[in-house]
Amino acid sequence: MRAVNVGGTGTPPMADLRAALAEDGAVEVASYIQSGIIVLTLAEDDPRAVECRVGALVEARFGFRPEVMAFSPARIDTALEGMPGPEPEDARHMHLLFYTVTPQADVAARPEAFCTRGEEDTLGPVCLYLHAPDGLGRSKLRGRAEQALGCSATARNLNSVRAIRALV
Repeated sequence: MRAVNVGGTGTPPMADLRAALAEDGAVEVASYIQSGIIVLTLAEDDPRAVECRVGALVEARFGFRPEVMAFSPARIDTALEGMPGPEPEDARHMHLLFYTVTPQADVAARPEAFCTRGEEDTLGPVCLYLHAPDGLGRSKLRGRAEQALGCSATARNLNSVRAIRALV
């Protein structure tokens, strides 16, 4: 779920959310920290159907509807396997901005216009890779990534993506 627990708001208690999802038919439900990241198995194979189902459940149970983005284990594996260049010394500074639709081919150069302070970006098939040595919070691309990509995206650092994949 995007934008949950931003400034301490919009976050359902993860234990309650896991229980609600299990009651709704999800199995193998797990959460990753208090970030809105949920790993689960549902009967639906279509990520868009999962997004709608989870969004509707959160709205019904917790009174708000966050944007939900669903990714299969294969999509996460593709992102991890496609890492460009050598891994940075500090994996917290490598960010993967996952998108639900592949950006148009002409998008490749747009994010670069916002890169500063030694930042480097690479457009991959399932995510934009951003090495931000000063941190994502100081990156000018952070607030402009979706505009540059032309689609919704959610960012996680490399350490988090690996931890999420381990949950799967």
